[in-house]
Amino acid sequence: MSKHSFPIRQADHLFTVTLALLLDVALAGGLVLGSYVYNYKMPHKMQPVLTFQENAPLLNQESGTPKVATPIQQASMGLSTAIIPTVSWAEKFGDHFSDTIVSTDTSYKSPSVSVELTQVSYDSGKLDYSSNGKHKKYGSKIAYTLADIYISDISCLQTGFAKDSYGIGFSELLPSMSKRMQSVLAVNGDSYSNNHHQNNGTIIRNGTVYRAQASTEETCVLFRDGTMKIYSPEQLDAQQLVRDGAWQSWVFGPSLLDANGKATTNFNTWDYIREGHPRTAIGYYEPGHYCLLIVDGRTKDYSRGMTLEEMSQLFASLGCKAAYNLDGGHSSSMTLETTVVTRPYNKNKEVSDGIFIFNAA
Repeated sequence: MSKHSFPIRQADHLFTVTLALLLDVALAGGLVLGSYVYNYKMPHKMQPVLTFQENAPLLNQESGTPKVATPIQQASMGLSTAIIPTVSWAEKFGDHFSDTIVSTDTSYKSPSVSVELTQVSYDSGKLDYSSNGKHKKYGSKIAYTLADIYISDISCLQTGFAKDSYGIGFSELLPSMSKRMQSVLAVNGDSYSNNHHQNNGTIIRNGTVYRAQASTEETCVLFRDGTMKIYSPEQLDAQQLVRDGAWQSWVFGPSLLDANGKATTNFNTWDYIREGHPRTAIGYYEPGHYCLLIVDGRTKDYSRGMTLEEMSQLFASLGCKAAYNLDGGHSSSMTLETTVVTRPYNKNKEVSDGIFIFNAA
């Protein structure tokens, strides 16, 4: 045996082991990347969990095929009394509506919907030192658009998914969604597939339960009787929400007011969300009366955005009983009919979902 053969064999073995290790790492990396692309980037539709709307399909959990709940079955769930408003909104808010459609650059009135926009710009006198001082460059000015909304029926406030598809990887420009859905008013939603929300939370849209999972975030729920409530993670019970007539739910947060409608400094969220950003939020006055807020931001000498504390103080001053933070940043935008009425700092940002105001059918 050559005196060089043993070292050569050792070198060959080391090369083989190293190559196998590199292949294993590459394979593992490929699997992780493939899983990420499939779960968060590649468009694929997902099935709703459950819906209790009259004569609407229910998902058979054993076969995965739709089935239908009868009105008697629905009544046994307690829906028959939970979903009927005790007061006619059309009569109560009649002076806000119009017999004919009247549309301007800042308002829209019809027999079933009233939208009034207020656009505010002011110098707060305060620089935003969050994000290690990176936001100082935007200055101290703040600009926002507030939509004051009255509706005659809960069906006038609906939600929609990008490309009309619930699932992963679907996105669309808000103006495109607004035009396609022929809405009166629209804002971006909560980015329902956001993976920061543990198991992505409970998602109910237009009465359909698309997902019923745990979340570390507060969940905002709009009921068919027009009331809006915000639940902490330990309070949430998806089945009870359905029995109570849940119409919409959003998971992003946090809540912006305390239980008495007062401004708060205690927010159930992580530090990044507390910083100054462009914002989208929904506010609740009483059944049939809501508001939607867009705060422009990250634009030097125009608007830096708002912190959660600043937005909390704004909703408290408006007299809202509850208010909830939705997805912001790149996504924040509002359209009145087909016109963008805010100044999103990323006009080409596509969103996964939105909140839409419609005329009653």
